[in-house]
Amino acid sequence: MLNYIWLAAIAWFMGFFPMLEIFIAVPAAKGLGLDIVSSVFWCWLGNFFVIPFISYSYDWLTKFDKVKTYFMKLASSNACKKLNNGGFALVLIATPLLGSWGIGVAGKMIGMDRKRLFLASAIGIAIYGTIVGILTQLGIEAIFNPN
Repeated sequence: MLNYIWLAAIAWFMGFFPMLEIFIAVPAAKGLGLDIVSSVFWCWLGNFFVIPFISYSYDWLTKFDKVKTYFMKLASSNACKKLNNGGFALVLIATPLLGSWGIGVAGKMIGMDRKRLFLASAIGIAIYGTIVGILTQLGIEAIFNPN
């Protein structure tokens, strides 16, 4: 049980960490020993947690110069500027592609409604996480059971 909690915490952190996110976190969590459903769930939770974290602590986070510079760079990207016009569907598609950190900052900077931002991000991350999980499982099965 303790091993599962440890692996779940690692998977959550990998999903939360800006450079790993859902695409690397799910296969890595599976490789560490979690089953595929747990890998997808814990990585999804860590990846999604970024959005409310940024939304509710943006003012505090921007007190740190390095974080503020990072957030300004994320918010000034062309893709993030298009979010204001695209709304729910664009956030749904863009969250896994641009990253939760980028979407969280962009959503906060453009004043997007939290409910829409949270829902679209959660669904987008879940869809992409599930796809990555299925592809990871199929790849592992193809390598170790080639028949």
